[in-house]
Amino acid sequence: MNMSDRIQSLRKSKGISQEALADHIGVSRQAVSKWESEQSSPDLENIIAISEYFQVTTDYLLKGIEAIAEEKSDSAVGSRVLYAASTALVYLGLLIGIGGWLAEQTLEPVFGGMCAQVVGLAAYFIGKALSTERASFWVRWLNLVGLACMPSALVSLLLFQAMPRPFLALWIWVLAAAIWIAAGAAGFVLLSKQHPRR
Repeated sequence: MNMSDRIQSLRKSKGISQEALADHIGVSRQAVSKWESEQSSPDLENIIAISEYFQVTTDYLLKGIEAIAEEKSDSAVGSRVLYAASTALVYLGLLIGIGGWLAEQTLEPVFGGMCAQVVGLAAYFIGKALSTERASFWVRWLNLVGLACMPSALVSLLLFQAMPRPFLALWIWVLAAAIWIAAGAAGFVLLSKQHPRR
């Protein structure tokens, strides 16, 4: 594959016409047509503009040498770290919230735990934006289960404080656990359908 084929292939993969590429680069449609039919070659300024537009290296355009996937690899590693950190923060928030409530019997630690979970959720979405690599099935499922637990625990804690009799409070905890398990099972099924486990 020569430079003309690479330009044409990049243009078609992006789904744009010769005219649209010409408008973006600042040349005529005939110039793009000549580049793709090997009647002429773009000058250095246009090669740089084409490489920036298609987000490829000039080496790729000129010689067909693909860049080592170092940058992609770095962003993929960064996103994996953020995915793992997101799960850790979600469960740290859960421990802070429930453990703090059990120790102090107040809702302040619960809200602190929820803040940690929000930071974990932000880490997940930053990881997602950083790279095209998706989080593994298990990261997604564990995050879903961890995030589903806090609202059910919060509702249980609020009801627990309002209940005068411990027997009824026990049933509230059982109900919250049942809702949490059902949410985890439903999440497992839904995620399994759209994302293979690995």
